[in-house]
Amino acid sequence: MAQNISEVFSNFSQKLSRFNKSPDAKRLSSVEKQKNSYLEEKIRERGERLRSSVVSTYKVFKAPFEALGEQSDRASSIDKDEQNLLKAYNLYKSCMDIDKENQDEIGSTHIKSVEIASPLSDKASYTQGGQFIYLLAWLYFEQNCQEYLPFFEETENHHTLCFFSHEKFQMDSHDKEIFEIIKAEFYS
Repeated sequence: MAQNISEVFSNFSQKLSRFNKSPDAKRLSSVEKQKNSYLEEKIRERGERLRSSVVSTYKVFKAPFEALGEQSDRASSIDKDEQNLLKAYNLYKSCMDIDKENQDEIGSTHIKSVEIASPLSDKASYTQGGQFIYLLAWLYFEQNCQEYLPFFEETENHHTLCFFSHEKFQMDSHDKEIFEIIKAEFYS
């Protein structure tokens, strides 16, 4: 079972705390105890900074005009990006639904691949900058679009917006941690 970084740090912190309270802890020098205490504090601080950053960033994606103001160009840009992602999702899902309806036997004519052109593919903040996980979370939680999940595939010199079924979709550990923080802070 995969754990996110915060859980690993928390478990380590708890074990270290229990060890420090046990009789075996007396073997540690005061310098080692200080190092352990320092490490525990740094682990907690890192987890809290990440949580705080994720929460403040997702608030903007969840409700851009509320967070940034009605006249904000950035809010307008985020809203447009969200609508573009929703359109792409609906287009992809429609293709897959039609494909399912038309399959009557194994080996029948079917859609092999769908390539979706999207302005999102041209934004480095999404394709390389790590912000796409917030759009994905918005689509998943706010729009309840959970059957297929989006990602970018790099081909030659450009990116293509693609989708995988929820069951086959794999997030990297950092995105998974951000996704879990969003889920815990906003939807639990």
